[in-house]
Amino acid sequence: MHQEVKKFNENVYQIDVFMEGKSNRMSCYFIDSSNPILIEVGPSKSFPYLISGIESLGINNIRRSAITHLHLDHVGGIGHLVEKYKNHFVYVHELGLKHLPNPERLWKAVSNVYSENWLLHNWGIIKPTPIDNIIKLNDDESIDLGGNRKLKTIYSPGHAKHHFTFYDNLSKTIFMGDALGLIYPHGDFVQPNLPPPDFNKELLINTLTNIKKLDLEYIALAHFGIHSKPYELIDNAIENIELWVSFIKKLPELNNSDAAFAIEKWVKNNYKVLNIDDHTINNYILSSNFEMQVIGIRDYLNKIKKPLEI
Repeated sequence: MHQEVKKFNENVYQIDVFMEGKSNRMSCYFIDSSNPILIEVGPSKSFPYLISGIESLGINNIRRSAITHLHLDHVGGIGHLVEKYKNHFVYVHELGLKHLPNPERLWKAVSNVYSENWLLHNWGIIKPTPIDNIIKLNDDESIDLGGNRKLKTIYSPGHAKHHFTFYDNLSKTIFMGDALGLIYPHGDFVQPNLPPPDFNKELLINTLTNIKKLDLEYIALAHFGIHSKPYELIDNAIENIELWVSFIKKLPELNNSDAAFAIEKWVKNNYKVLNIDDHTINNYILSSNFEMQVIGIRDYLNKIKKPLEI
């Protein structure tokens, strides 16, 4: 596979790490400043592509990375990175201090959604990261990128309780991780990404509403790529989150598998009504786990139905 690295505004580089052996599935980002940083590392199976992309820029050592959240497709390769670069430090939510040195619980949590064989084949095993190489992220702080360039840290729950987003003040880019959702090639619309166990509609919409208050020119997604028109995309994401939750709420009689089939059919029909071509529709549908979305939405709906304990 041909390694693809794209340069964007103010020396922001997008690295396609060929997640699950496919292009246009997972983006990591490198900000090449006087004090550079990598954003996201991808799963461990993608680590060779990450390093190839970095080295294609003439970079032979990366000292810092920032991870949006602890899902294995974002953080799975960090143990490999610290093993390769002994002086590497990773910024991550405080739960990373507990789980990255001993990642068995992270592995168990995701293996409840995907089979262990699938994980080993597609994402690979996560290696432990020494606690001395981990730096806790705090909300509303700045990571120095050199000169007047800063990476603002923003606590951004809703997709996951351990989710941060990062705002680069020079390029006016917000690095969203999975907080916005999914945008795949040829699409100019957002498909929600609402997994268990942490999806919370109110928290996620509040996260997106607060991000809209920033001075934005670009929005960078893990899945996938850098996009202009950030405000329109955020509005589209909020609208679709509401629609997906409402749709699943109306299907209490269906089991998760049947509900997943129903929402996939509904989504396809909606895309066709919007005159989206079949190739683009397939990019979205084939890259989605609709049963996981159903479980995430139902888990959220069950939580908000529970009466308050007195």
